[in-house]
Amino acid sequence: MKARLGPGLVLGLLLVLLAPIFVWALDSAEPDIKVAYLERPPYYWTDNGQPRGFLLELTQRIFRLAGIRTAYAPAPPNRIIADLREDREPICSIGWFRNPERERYARFSLPIYRDKQLVILTTKDRAANFRNHDRLQDVFSDPSLVLAQVASFSFGETVDGLLEKTPARSLTVSSGQSVLPRLILEGRVAYMLVAPEEVPTLLQSANVDPGLFVQLTMRDTPAGNLRHLIFSARVSEDMLRKVNAAIKVLTDQEALLSPEQP
Repeated sequence: MKARLGPGLVLGLLLVLLAPIFVWALDSAEPDIKVAYLERPPYYWTDNGQPRGFLLELTQRIFRLAGIRTAYAPAPPNRIIADLREDREPICSIGWFRNPERERYARFSLPIYRDKQLVILTTKDRAANFRNHDRLQDVFSDPSLVLAQVASFSFGETVDGLLEKTPARSLTVSSGQSVLPRLILEGRVAYMLVAPEEVPTLLQSANVDPGLFVQLTMRDTPAGNLRHLIFSARVSEDMLRKVNAAIKVLTDQEALLSPEQP
């Protein structure tokens, strides 16, 4: 006599078989903390299902030196911010700028990297529109120039403050910033702000011709922003202490905190 599976059991088996087998890239079978990262090369991105990027690899070294077991997964910025605010479990994310608004709900490590000075990225045929401007404040005040930006991203406290005082016309997207160069090419926006070390991989991921773009520097642009590991408030003092001790070993804090002035 053959056993027969009821409809409920058949459905249950199908759901198990179809469920995702792997979400978090595990450094340990039992991680102490989950680490979320943005898809933002060259800092951090996913390559053939594996986390990559020079700041992600630095983060892995930091946690290993600290003796903290981790699991890594990509997530959009809005999701990361929501998880940090909800504080349901200890979580971390890589490379965030520190500002007063984020300090209200999250904790920060020592800095792990300082960006190069922000540039304006636009197309060569639109560069003439910036010819009469040599300050970011002037660019933000020009109603003909529309800024492309990603929701929940910060340009650092100084530029964020300037944007609040001099609101620029802008188009904000909730997806990754690789869509922004295409918006510039399509004429929907005039420019974006970006650290120059991001530009080559950004244009590659956007699948656009780098020869069509140009980088412009404004004289009031501050020194590059410091990037930190950001943690949910639930993370223990002991874990943060171990992380900061490892950061001190693996980075030059004096150089990070004393940048060359632009």
